[in-house]
Amino acid sequence: MKKKLLLLVTGLSSLALLAACSNQSNHLSSTNSSSSVERSQSDSSESSSEEEKVDTSAYDDIISKYQTAVADNQTDSSINPLVVGYAHSQMNPASTVYTYRDLDGNGVDELVFAFKPGKVFQDYMITDIYTISKDDGQVIRLTEGQQLGMLGERMTLAYLKDKTFSYYGSAGATAGGGSGYHFNNDGQSLVKDDSDSGAEKADLSDWDWKDLDSASSNSSSKTSSEGKTSSSSLKPDELKNGNYKSAVGTWKSSDGKTITITSDGQLDFWGHTYPIDKVSANQYVSGIYTLTYVDSSPVGNTPIQLCPKGVSDAGDSSKDRILATNGMPSEEDYYYRVD
Repeated sequence: MKKKLLLLVTGLSSLALLAACSNQSNHLSSTNSSSSVERSQSDSSESSSEEEKVDTSAYDDIISKYQTAVADNQTDSSINPLVVGYAHSQMNPASTVYTYRDLDGNGVDELVFAFKPGKVFQDYMITDIYTISKDDGQVIRLTEGQQLGMLGERMTLAYLKDKTFSYYGSAGATAGGGSGYHFNNDGQSLVKDDSDSGAEKADLSDWDWKDLDSASSNSSSKTSSEGKTSSSSLKPDELKNGNYKSAVGTWKSSDGKTITITSDGQLDFWGHTYPIDKVSANQYVSGIYTLTYVDSSPVGNTPIQLCPKGVSDAGDSSKDRILATNGMPSEEDYYYRVD
């Protein structure tokens, strides 16, 4: 009897052990399966995050084209001509900035140009948008045609938080009341809508804007660098054609005063900033050029004379210099380039 009881207990123990092993095996299988799913999801996420982004260096030629157009005061139908017009405006100058931004969320950063807030525009005003085709890497201008080709003055394109646009013209309708635009499925064109979505306007102030005259992309950095090199000396051939760009920079006199000329058409003169009017040959001295500027009280304006090196006057003729005086020139009236 005792022997039968011992066998029964041994059998029950074996069954319990088998059941425990089975449960442990099922738990391990479940854990391994869960880990496998998590690894799969993680791998998928990493694969997605490591997806090759479209190379934005394709935009360098567009940025360079804008820089050249503004510098030479010339434009063509492939860019927004208002950018050039405002850059050289005597009364209402406005400078252009640009940034890269994935506006439709398809993984391609668009190239966005805008007028910088200032005297004319209170907020960033979009003037041009370009994108890149994922198929062939070609740059596509999204803002072209009769309505979108002249943004920035009477025609405004506001970017909304739902990744669409509100468009309004001189009638003054704002977001929620004008027509609209949205990206098509492949992100390579803008489709017009009868009305905008009514979404809130996006804040463009934190979009990492870059000044057009100090572009930082590879080729545009080269363009900017070359521009600085070419601007290191006054160029009579450019000055006589009304181009003051070789005078861009900061000039300093022996008594510490400075004159700064900017590429967007501003003259900072003794702590006051004026829009540059024009540059023309001095009618009295051959080889010297006069830079005129817009002042609300032009009576008694101090003449700004651009004197290339090699032209003799009372200053150091071995250097480029600016003469700023209403009277007889003295040593302190000459400014020499420091930047």
